[in-house]
Amino acid sequence: MKDRLRLTFPKERIAEPLVCEVAKRFDITFSIRRADVSAQAGWIDLEIKGSDDEIERVVAFLQESGVRVDPVEGDIIAG
Repeated sequence: MKDRLRLTFPKERIAEPLVCEVAKRFDITFSIRRADVSAQAGWIDLEIKGSDDEIERVVAFLQESGVRVDPVEGDIIAG
């Protein structure tokens, strides 16, 4: 399965390597398609591939870590 997600990080989570942690913990692959990160806030659009169960585990981990996870509609590469 392939999914497109927008991860929105609160200020207190910006410096944490959560995307790296996802890559280490879960059997998925992903591409960062767009991102905007500053010291105050940040978001990342990911195209993520893996089993439905594994993607659900990733989403749960991120939400438990304080990250807002939303689906992305349409082409996440276009400006």
